[in-house]
Amino acid sequence: MKKCPICNEMNTKQQEYCTNCKALLASRYSNKKRSLLKTLLSPIVLIVVVLVAITSYYLMENKYGRHAITEQFISALIEQDQDALHELIVPKDSRISIDGESIQALLTLVEKNPSIVQVIENNLQENTDDGMFSMRVAGKRFGLFSRYTINPAGYILKVKSIGEETVLSIHDTEMGYIKKSKEQAEFGPYMAGIYPIKMTTTVNDESVREEIQANVFGAKQSVHLTFDSIKELAVATNVETDNDLPVVQNDVPKEEPVETVIVKEVIKEVPAGDSNEHFIISYSGDVFLDESDLKGLSKDDLRLARNEIYARHGYVFQSKELQNYFGSQSWYEPNPSFDGKMTKWEKHNIELIKSLE
Repeated sequence: MKKCPICNEMNTKQQEYCTNCKALLASRYSNKKRSLLKTLLSPIVLIVVVLVAITSYYLMENKYGRHAITEQFISALIEQDQDALHELIVPKDSRISIDGESIQALLTLVEKNPSIVQVIENNLQENTDDGMFSMRVAGKRFGLFSRYTINPAGYILKVKSIGEETVLSIHDTEMGYIKKSKEQAEFGPYMAGIYPIKMTTTVNDESVREEIQANVFGAKQSVHLTFDSIKELAVATNVETDNDLPVVQNDVPKEEPVETVIVKEVIKEVPAGDSNEHFIISYSGDVFLDESDLKGLSKDDLRLARNEIYARHGYVFQSKELQNYFGSQSWYEPNPSFDGKMTKWEKHNIELIKSLE
């Protein structure tokens, strides 16, 4: 018997049309055909759904995955794309300000030292926590995909005031105030970069001012700032100073000395001192060197340059000569437990220097 799909009238198997409403009755062949079609379509639909899902994931990974974000960040550094950097850099530490000034400081660092881009890329690929930047997951995209962002390391700036009523500023924006002479203060944290920092203070009832370029980057996440011209003025006028004030290490290669000014009744130009006096190559622990960085160094200097890479880690030298030399440096801190682990660029620099000794 066949049941009419319209009026539910029962008809014989031989009838093609309903005896009651004259509607076309489906044949057994038609039902089998529909069933077969459903059977064939089900796996096809499933395959299409799987392919769409895989393609979507691949596209999202290419645009928002860890590797993609690294490439976007490196490209933005090279192309000096401030808008892209502002979007990509999301600090875990909310105290780190990501604005036009901090991004410009970062781009200045890259411009003066292009090889540092390779260091940053290596840090991101290895996802180390001791680099200038690291990768972190900051939520989800579309509720499914990890949202990767670039997390900047936070650097603390340490300053010991020489005069009274000391004001420090970056880009003419006040960053802090130190009331008394010889007081030490900490400011930050700041993202890696080269920052123009100005100190205005009072020495012997005279207002003085000096501006330096603070090179804020490297493995150590604290930077000591020294304003040499103000210190020299204080010594010249018999103001008590601390001879152990930390020295600013200029980590950017081939940078011209910074001109500073002393403000008395008139502004006078004072040549900046050599801020690299305690290092043969101050940046050998932070970037890949090439032969141009070693040009003009004697064999003795090359030997010291190679070993100061170890000394930064606190390596205790068996050579009394080397141990005495590095022991006399204010930055050297012996670390008997140093296990010999070094970055790729440090290993590269050691081999390069050794090949020229």
